[in-house]
Amino acid sequence: MKKSILAILCITLFLSAKTDRAFRFVVVGDRTGSAVDQVFEEIIDEIKLLDPDFVMCVGDLIEGYETDTTVMYAQWDSILATIETLPCKFYFVPGNHELQNETDRAIYVEKTGVKRYYSFNYENSHFIILDNSMTYWAQPQEMGAEQLAWLEKDLEKHKQMDNIFAFYHIPTYIYALRENRTDTLVQIFEKYGVDAVFTGHHHEYSYFNRNNIEYINVGSSGGGMSTNDPARGHFYHYLMVSVRGQQRNIAVLKKESALLRNVVTLEDIRIIRQLDEQAITIDDCVVDEDVKELTQAVKVTVNNSGPDSLIHSIQWQVDPTRYTITPSDMPLAIASEEEKEYMFDVTVLNGSDLFPMPSFTLAYPFTYGKVCTLYNLLSVKRHKFIDELTSPPIIDGRLDDLIWQAVSPITQFAHYDGSAPASIENTEIYFAHDNDNLYFAARCHESDFSQLRTETYEHDGTTYSDDNVWLFFDSNLDQETYYQAIINCNGAVFDRSCRAIEGTVTRDLSWNGAWEVASGREDKAWTLEFKIAKQELAPFNEDKWGFNMRRLQTRLGDAGYWSIPFAHAPQYFGILEFR
Repeated sequence: MKKSILAILCITLFLSAKTDRAFRFVVVGDRTGSAVDQVFEEIIDEIKLLDPDFVMCVGDLIEGYETDTTVMYAQWDSILATIETLPCKFYFVPGNHELQNETDRAIYVEKTGVKRYYSFNYENSHFIILDNSMTYWAQPQEMGAEQLAWLEKDLEKHKQMDNIFAFYHIPTYIYALRENRTDTLVQIFEKYGVDAVFTGHHHEYSYFNRNNIEYINVGSSGGGMSTNDPARGHFYHYLMVSVRGQQRNIAVLKKESALLRNVVTLEDIRIIRQLDEQAITIDDCVVDEDVKELTQAVKVTVNNSGPDSLIHSIQWQVDPTRYTITPSDMPLAIASEEEKEYMFDVTVLNGSDLFPMPSFTLAYPFTYGKVCTLYNLLSVKRHKFIDELTSPPIIDGRLDDLIWQAVSPITQFAHYDGSAPASIENTEIYFAHDNDNLYFAARCHESDFSQLRTETYEHDGTTYSDDNVWLFFDSNLDQETYYQAIINCNGAVFDRSCRAIEGTVTRDLSWNGAWEVASGREDKAWTLEFKIAKQELAPFNEDKWGFNMRRLQTRLGDAGYWSIPFAHAPQYFGILEFR
């Protein structure tokens, strides 16, 4: 009898030890999306020292967006060579940089050895990997009925596990929160008791807990970031997750440091995004393309909604060959819950040579014990006169019409943040109009036609992935409703009507404009012409329209922007004025 009791005790202890055995895994964030050289490789070296049981990712390990499969294979070979130096297993998750089409999917499966979505168990925890790599343009349910059905079946089968972890690339729950709608995946996770969700795509860390599910957006493990402000979650990092039974600890590991998981909360991100829009208001400095020099008085309003006094200064960073600002340095002393106004005289030396734009930064105490950096550009609202025609151009994709030779084109475009002129090749944009129609022409220089991306020919196809021009028209100047058209170098159009209300954008893909478009080729440039009836963009203002645009040059992996910032935000559009 004693032997039997001893045997049962030993078995119980063995099973208990096995069930409760602690394990650790690392989660790395996006490596690509303008990868910064060697950051990911250095993080992999740090992970080797930590000796985890395995490593997870959240997608975007390669740059992708390539039509040349040789390049895609080379990118995979390069990253796999780095990953293979790890002494443990690495689990893959697809991101939008890996998967753009069926060819990409086949290469992904071949090189990683896994399906696009799958699951596995480790100890008494269950791990789910999903593919939502293309839901940037769609809602989560458009991941596909088959995948969602598989997910629910898999969760039902494993719902008794101690822990359930989900990994996928695009944090659709963040978009749902912003737009006050329900996220399909969140509903499923809450139904089956998922414990933690890990995502990427946004190169910023954030943490959120809802209904006892932890949502962690893993930021950059090498991907480019728009700032270096830790308060925004902008720092290179990865996660170490320790599991024992149903207990989980998640550490955010910066280079050479370990941080609490709530070092940046989703609430911090919300507050800072709100401050970006509301804390500092800069009056528009309206600059016509054809004006050589002008001086305007510009008011800067600073609102301190934080708990502490704001003691700092506005120190303008100015290129003296393009601007002068007086005074260049303005001390600030603003009590909590106080607002103050400051006046500056801004001189623009050449209306067609605006970049880099003047800027200043402000250390802002946004909550108790935390300070963020606010980045502020001079609010330059670009303006372009459009002349009326007596006879229309022929829409044939050729820019040899005398009409275009008489038009002064838009030729200067900026880096996305206005910090420098764009690195794209020369681009010339022409506008004209008559009583009924708007006319447009573009000459986009390209020194290597062999790398011109020209895949789409159908209407509302993926023109946004090709070399293209991207146009916004706020034709009634209400800063709310507007039209969008993305026209690629084949003359194919992706268009929709949009509405932006308090930062939430709704898009109607069913809207289609009657564009008369033609494309062409010159020796070192591709060209476009289009004509559209003004009534197609109704309701419209007879005198002025809001407008913005960019030109994407895929070979250089860069775009040039007209009015900064470039966004689905019509309050930032420039102005087209008919005369």
